[in-house]
Amino acid sequence: MERARKVRGRLSEANLDALLVSSKTNRCYLTGWTADSESGFVLITSQKSFIITDSRYSEHAARESAGFEIVETDEIGPALREVSEKEMIKTIGYESRHLSVFSFKRIKKFLGRVKLLPTAHLIEELRAVKDKLELEKIKKAASLADKTFAHVLNFAKSGMSEEEIAWEMEKFMREAGSEKAAWDPIIVAAGPNSSMAHWRATKRRIKKNDLVLVDFGCVYAGYCSDISRVFFVGRPNSQQTRIYNLVLEAQKFGIKLVKEGCLGATVDKKVRAFLEKRLPVRQVKNIYQHALGHGVGLEVHELPSVSIRRKSKLASGNVLTIEPGIYIPGWGGVRIEDMVLVTEKGCEVLTKSPKEIREVTI
Repeated sequence: MERARKVRGRLSEANLDALLVSSKTNRCYLTGWTADSESGFVLITSQKSFIITDSRYSEHAARESAGFEIVETDEIGPALREVSEKEMIKTIGYESRHLSVFSFKRIKKFLGRVKLLPTAHLIEELRAVKDKLELEKIKKAASLADKTFAHVLNFAKSGMSEEEIAWEMEKFMREAGSEKAAWDPIIVAAGPNSSMAHWRATKRRIKKNDLVLVDFGCVYAGYCSDISRVFFVGRPNSQQTRIYNLVLEAQKFGIKLVKEGCLGATVDKKVRAFLEKRLPVRQVKNIYQHALGHGVGLEVHELPSVSIRRKSKLASGNVLTIEPGIYIPGWGGVRIEDMVLVTEKGCEVLTKSPKEIREVTI
C-alpha cells in the first residue's frame, strides 16, 4: 500500500481525482498481483485502491493484493462508472502509453461527464527508484546471469552454432532458478554477426578465432537482469584486442561517472567523447548509436535513460546499465554491459562476470 500512497501524493499535483492503471507491469508494481492477464485494471483514488477484473482472476487478485478492494465485472466501463459515482470522481488520469484506443473509447462512452486525462510515466518514475526488497530480487537476477555466463565460458567451443549456445544458456538459467530469460531471443552473435547490436541467434557455427557477443538476462521474482559480454574462441588478434580493450576502458570510465544527481545525457556524451578521441577518424562512425544505458527492474528497459537524447537525472536507488559498444560492419562488434546501482557517492556494480580479455578467452 506504500506504493499506492505515493501515487495519491501525485494525484493533486496532476489535478486528478483518480488514476486508472492499465499496464500489467505497473499493476503488478502497485498491487503485487502477478497474473499475466490483460483483464485487470487498477484505480487509485485519493482515499481508496481498487482492482477491477473479471471472475477468472478476482480470487487470485484478492489473495495477492492486500489493501485493494476487488471489483468483479465483465465490462470495465460500467464498473468504472459505478465506482466514479460512488466516490464522486470528476477526473481520471489514464496511461496514454498503454491504454489502447479501443479500450479508451469503450470506457469513455460509460463515464458521462467524468473527464479522462492522459498521463505518462507517472508510475514508471516511481518504479525507477528501487526499494530494499526490489534490490534483493534484482541482485539475485544478476547473480543468476553471472552463473550463466560462467557456464558459457565452460561450455562454448568452436563448431557450435549460435542457436546451440543460446539454447544451452536458456536451459542453464532456468535450472539455476531463473523464471525465464529476460527477453526472447537471447542474443548470441558470432564473428561478423556481432556488428549487429540485436542479432538473433542462427545456425551459423562458431569458428576458431571468432569473437562471440552474448547479451541476455535472467528473471527472479519478476525482476530482470541484463548483461553483455564478448568471449574469444582462440587467441584474439591485434584488431580484436585493440577494439575490445578500448570498449572495456570506455565502459569502466562510464561506470566511474555514475552517481546521484548527474545527468544520464552527460555520462553518455562523455563516454562517446572518450571513444572518439581514441579511434581513427574513419571508425568514429562505428561508435554505438544506441543509448549508453537504461533502467532495469520489472522490465528490462525502463527509466531512467542514460542517453544524449534524454534529460534523465540519476537518483540514488536507480538500477541501470552501462553498455558502450563499437560495431564494424563485415568485421564484428564489441559491447560490454554491466548493471549498476546508483548511490550518493557513485555506484555499485551488480553484475560480476569477468571481462578482462584474458578471462574471456577460451
